[in-house]
Amino acid sequence: MSYNNTVAIISNNEFTLNEIKNMLVLLRDIDKVECFDYYDADELIKKITPNVIILHSTESDKNCLRLLKKIRSNEKTKNIPVILYPEFSNTDYIVEAFDNGISDILTFPLKDYELVIRVIWAIQKNEQAQIIETKDNFLAKLGIIDSKTGFYKEDFSLRYLESVVSKSKANKQKSCLVLIKVLSAIDADFDKNLLKEALKSSIRINDTIAMKDENTYYLFLSKAKLNGVYSVYERILSKLGPMTAINASVVEIQDEIFDDIINVLEYSIEKAPKNGEMAVVSKQDFLDMYKKEEKEELGISKLLKDEPKEEIKEEEKETKEDKSQSSSNKKEEDKISLGIKIMQEKVKEIETKGEKALLSHNIEVAKEAETKEIDERNATLYKQAYAKKLRMIVEPLLEKYAAKLQGEYPLLDANVNVSPHTTFMNLDKDDVKLNFEMAYDGIKTIKFNIKISALNTELEADSFELDVMEFNHQALDVILKTAVDEYKNYLSEN
Repeated sequence: MSYNNTVAIISNNEFTLNEIKNMLVLLRDIDKVECFDYYDADELIKKITPNVIILHSTESDKNCLRLLKKIRSNEKTKNIPVILYPEFSNTDYIVEAFDNGISDILTFPLKDYELVIRVIWAIQKNEQAQIIETKDNFLAKLGIIDSKTGFYKEDFSLRYLESVVSKSKANKQKSCLVLIKVLSAIDADFDKNLLKEALKSSIRINDTIAMKDENTYYLFLSKAKLNGVYSVYERILSKLGPMTAINASVVEIQDEIFDDIINVLEYSIEKAPKNGEMAVVSKQDFLDMYKKEEKEELGISKLLKDEPKEEIKEEEKETKEDKSQSSSNKKEEDKISLGIKIMQEKVKEIETKGEKALLSHNIEVAKEAETKEIDERNATLYKQAYAKKLRMIVEPLLEKYAAKLQGEYPLLDANVNVSPHTTFMNLDKDDVKLNFEMAYDGIKTIKFNIKISALNTELEADSFELDVMEFNHQALDVILKTAVDEYKNYLSEN
């Protein structure tokens, strides 16, 4: 029998090794499973180069972190996904583990469906990493990227960024472009290799770094919102240490022209205070930049020529007859001129109000269109997220609970149906029924309806809502466990 993938399990606890191995062999019989203790793991992993590593940790086990650092420091094993399985919930320890390169984490006690889902995800991530590595090696041979850092070189940075930005806009994906610059005040004492390592270790596998110059770098963060950019920026700062300050500017990719995006990033980063700060580009920054460029390009004289000028009356030639006009006639003419001027100002005021009203109307229309576009884009993201959760979380959990109850109550009927709009699990034993239903409106909210009845008489019912982005396997597990435990109480009474 040939195996598609190799999964390595590392633990000093033989019982845990066997527990994880038995689950994987039962649920993923296409994979080869290897077991090691901490002492042998470092050398043996280099020999077999597994696709995934599951690293078991007991409380305050520093050997686990030391082994993790060895795996990440070795060129052959540094990109292998590592899933941590800690038997405790120590936040500082888990954060330190993530800082040292774990890819994912399993919760204790171990659940079979969670183990399988996370192993499959890690295998897919490893395959993706290998594809990216192959591509990077090829680009390095062509001299497009730096073979040591993996950064796109100065001569190719803008062409590459223009390509990925264009693709992001075509796919209507949320993505951000960031410009990172080392402040000139500390250039002399700054280790540029430290910055490169901080940048590399702070981004995800699908993100890209392109070089502008020795002190300035572009970060293209795919499928990222502004809050994600803040996280990346904070990670970079923490890795550089308190003595280093960097400035950054970020723009969320929408429909702007690529050259304008690059120009406004540079414009914004120059505006930021020189004490280390991230500037978020707004639409006003684009307008300010255009205004500034326009002034520089046209020059003051041209702007003055284009300014509206008051109508200059042609100077009448004074004749001898004009000089002889009476003072009363001249006063009358002055009154007429003043009346005309007042009338002109009133007309101008009315026109200005009309222009402002039209501008205000256009702004409101644009805002409504932008809001509608954002809502439509969010609705698509919500639907995609929910469809993925149905496949990876909802269906396995519902089937697990149905099968578990049928094992406890052999005569129990169970019916599970999973669909994008309405998902349900119906249980029936001796006319004691549990009806569990999830209804999704396709936008943001999942509605739950749970009812327990006996002989067509309602015993207990509950209805509530949950945000689709807050819905996860842990939330559903709690909901199902509560409903099923209540149902079992009624079964025991009959």
